[in-house]
Amino acid sequence: MQIPDFVVPRLNTSSALGQALISMFRAIEMELTLEGASPGAVQVIVFGGCAVHLYTHHRVSTDVDAEIYCANTQDTLRLRTLLAEFPEQFFDEQSGRVMELNYDLQYNTSFGPLHEDYWERSLPLEEFPLESALHLHVAAPIDIAISKLGRATDQDVDDIMALLRAGFIVTAELRQLALQAIDMYVGNKEPPRSILTNILHDYLETADGEAL
Repeated sequence: MQIPDFVVPRLNTSSALGQALISMFRAIEMELTLEGASPGAVQVIVFGGCAVHLYTHHRVSTDVDAEIYCANTQDTLRLRTLLAEFPEQFFDEQSGRVMELNYDLQYNTSFGPLHEDYWERSLPLEEFPLESALHLHVAAPIDIAISKLGRATDQDVDDIMALLRAGFIVTAELRQLALQAIDMYVGNKEPPRSILTNILHDYLETADGEAL
């Protein structure tokens, strides 16, 4: 396997899961519009399995891991509650089952390392344009990978490898930004450092030992 050249990340919301995610946040956008909210009054960034799916479609997720930014905490709590109260159903062709997409109230970006410039690298979803009251972004592949170094379950590692294999992440940049994020991480820094080293080693080993 050859290491792919860097590929500019693109979001693909055409799948059933992608459309369910859009529908979930479209309902919130409509609510904000009815309330007369100004453009960009609410900003949301999606991480986790849903974000990975929009880039690679390599797996389906039923949890929405997202961070909401509003002018005040009360509005943030209200919107989180609304999102959690109305899950979206979608048909997963791979399993042949109707599945339910749920907003995860337990998710928090502090669960793992996160580089301070993650918002600047995030990609906006074109379904929510600048004039929309809600701006929905998806974390960049490199920031999704860094955020998954905290728990680093087998699924998290698989997701990171899928993003690497797609060519969306340059390994040298991942190492640099991840180590910067880990230095700022509140928690035991050694596990994510070791996990990062192992992931890069395994990926480069399977790519004929070539390094970026």
